[in-house]
Amino acid sequence: MAEQEYAQFTVYAAEAAIPRYQRAWVWGTAALAVLLCGAIAGWLLSGAMPPRWGIGTQPTGGIADGAALLAQQEAINAQLRERIAELEQVLSGDVCTPAALKALTLDLHRP
Repeated sequence: MAEQEYAQFTVYAAEAAIPRYQRAWVWGTAALAVLLCGAIAGWLLSGAMPPRWGIGTQPTGGIADGAALLAQQEAINAQLRERIAELEQVLSGDVCTPAALKALTLDLHRP
């Protein structure tokens, strides 16, 4: 049934003589390799395809939305600069005063 050609390998004369667990490992490994190759190919090809209109992007509204988002981001940046300047002033003096502690813990009370 089994021929010993090499000491570390067993060579089977017929497929039916191969133990089931070994055949299952081979088929499972092959299926996993095909699945991974398909997933990688899909991931690589998804970046190569141009986006289709109507799936989250609009051909005419993108510029207006971009300008609105930019204005909103600039307003947020201005608020952050003011807060940074306020904190730098507080940290340059005595940080244990009630006014300094209130300024330092202001963010904790904001929703």
